[in-house]
Amino acid sequence: MKRDDELSIEVGEITAEVLDVRARILRAGMDPATAHFPGDENSKSVHAVARLSGQVVGVGSLIPEAIGDRPALRLRGMAVEADFRGQGIGAAILERLLEVSHAWTDEISSTGSGAGECQLIWCLARVGARSLYERHGFVALGAEFVIEGIGAHVQMLRSSL
Repeated sequence: MKRDDELSIEVGEITAEVLDVRARILRAGMDPATAHFPGDENSKSVHAVARLSGQVVGVGSLIPEAIGDRPALRLRGMAVEADFRGQGIGAAILERLLEVSHAWTDEISSTGSGAGECQLIWCLARVGARSLYERHGFVALGAEFVIEGIGAHVQMLRSSL
């Protein structure tokens, strides 16, 4: 990333841009429909699109999904275009989604909906990205495992507080 390039991260509903980046990077060689995740259209789901000088360079999503029997948010679909990796874009997307998670947790806590315990964020991290998540407070839960056709992963967990 050049010094004069401006990185912006927009958050909102699921878009074709998010699905396109997911399909090309995370599901390469697979049916593009596999880039559409359960919960993408949930009104509480948030999808981030990172743009560098207007070009889409990365995406990530935060989707309400319990971990076991505990309310939680699931981080999914984190992807950065190959030419832009190692430049802090993935970290910026993750940080923006963590900011959103704080607001979301505050909102559901104030509604009295009983969902205020939703203080956990979890993900299935690609092993190569594990250190990114660890730098942001995630810890590994158990051993690494392989998702067939996708690669080695580890389940990670973080408190949203």
